[in-house]
Amino acid sequence: MRIARRNGFTLIEVLIAMTLLGVMVVLLFSSLKVAAESWNAGENKIAEVNKKAVVYQFFKRHLTAIRPLPSLDTEQNFETGSQQVFQGFNQSLRFAGALPASSARKGIQVFELELDPAKSSSLRVRLSPYRLSDDDPKAEEPVVLLENIAQLKFSYFGKTEDIAEQQWRDEWTIADRLPGLIKVSISLEDGSYWPEMVFPVKITQAHTAESVTEQADVAENP
Repeated sequence: MRIARRNGFTLIEVLIAMTLLGVMVVLLFSSLKVAAESWNAGENKIAEVNKKAVVYQFFKRHLTAIRPLPSLDTEQNFETGSQQVFQGFNQSLRFAGALPASSARKGIQVFELELDPAKSSSLRVRLSPYRLSDDDPKAEEPVVLLENIAQLKFSYFGKTEDIAEQQWRDEWTIADRLPGLIKVSISLEDGSYWPEMVFPVKITQAHTAESVTEQADVAENP
């Protein structure tokens, strides 16, 4: 009696093949998941580095070019008592400086840096013209410079009198001079490393009202 030959696979062979295929699919998707997570982690790291670089360049560009200008009253006249625009505190800073020539805002600007009262983890900056004209707005809406801040501290290095010892201070409201150095210490909520930033102030002696008039005019009309 001749036994007929069967073409195809048995049920056990099919089950084994499906099991092996399932294992291969699981391994493939696991590898893709690991690759996607690594890619996202790399992109997040690059974005974090870029964010820190932007903030560093902002401070480097503007803190090293502070103008030692006296404050103006509501009539755009120099205030008496030699009070200057620069006012440095532990968590806020105000100073006068010029924007790059390519900027749409011309002339000397007053920068105000402070933590957002409504969200203390955000550092914001507000710009307003040092000397108002008919075409200038009084002040811009504040722009967020950095978010997710756990701790922010400004420190100022210098001396208050010619005979005083130079030291770091938490506030600088001295009328006759600027600090020699400004230190910015930032800690983020995610705990990532951020080194302290120290910037030299190129001009330390404050200008009088008489000596600054020509300087301000030149800056406003380059």
